[in-house]
Amino acid sequence: MVTMNYLYHIRHCNSHDLTDLVIWHIEGRKAGLVGPQLASRLRDFPDVFIRDSCALELNKRLSTVRDRTSAVSDLLDRLREDSFIGPLRNEPYAVAHRPGGEALMIIDRSAATAFGVISTGFHLNGTIGAGTDLAMWIARRAMSKMTFPGQLDNMVAGGQPATITLAENVRKECHEEASIPEALARQAVPVSLVSYIMKSNDGLRRHVMYIYDLDLPPEFVPRPFDGEVDSFALTPIRQVAETVRNRPDAFKFNCNLVIIDFLIRHGMIGPDHPDYFDLVAGLRRTLS
Repeated sequence: MVTMNYLYHIRHCNSHDLTDLVIWHIEGRKAGLVGPQLASRLRDFPDVFIRDSCALELNKRLSTVRDRTSAVSDLLDRLREDSFIGPLRNEPYAVAHRPGGEALMIIDRSAATAFGVISTGFHLNGTIGAGTDLAMWIARRAMSKMTFPGQLDNMVAGGQPATITLAENVRKECHEEASIPEALARQAVPVSLVSYIMKSNDGLRRHVMYIYDLDLPPEFVPRPFDGEVDSFALTPIRQVAETVRNRPDAFKFNCNLVIIDFLIRHGMIGPDHPDYFDLVAGLRRTLS
């Protein structure tokens, strides 16, 4: 087996070249970045996007969140016909200048990467035991999933819709993905965040993952509910760490960052590790 290292995942999730991308603004605030082909296509719709020097600006006549959302939604239908973005996912994402900032408009999740907007979500570590007996529940994604079918995943995770709070989303996804009762899901603790900026075939992924830990009773066994997860496996944390280190494609790519963050917080990757500084710094990239 070829020995990898944790730093591989930090670098993989932050591989990008922004030199050919075009920034687009809403009311002078940076909202996202698009590739040159999409930028050129957007200039064909001056009622929605206008050229502003070397950048693009959402037409100022679209002065409210509702107006912007409606105009861009209609435009997305045209872009789907031209295969610039994928099928409608009916998951509303807020478009903001910075994480936690006010929503300037709403965009369907299918267009978030193509438009290079900041997207957010959460990942939850479900664990049992402590110390050398610590084990983590690992999900295997269903083969029917549109993205990363069959790969390993954190116990529960989900993108953050614009219509509910993060806490509500955690409880919802705990139920839908792992059949976790609400009373138990409410015990999940927000502990960290991970951010990265990554170029992909679909565009630019500027993503923040809010991290939750949930200490589970030993008698609890998660069960798939909504079909997005194929199965769960309770895995010793040392084995989880070895998988991240030596099998780079076993987990869905960003889950590796969540597990590295967990290992650092629990002292399993410490200051004596040769990559400690680069790992800690690399888990929280600026999204600008």
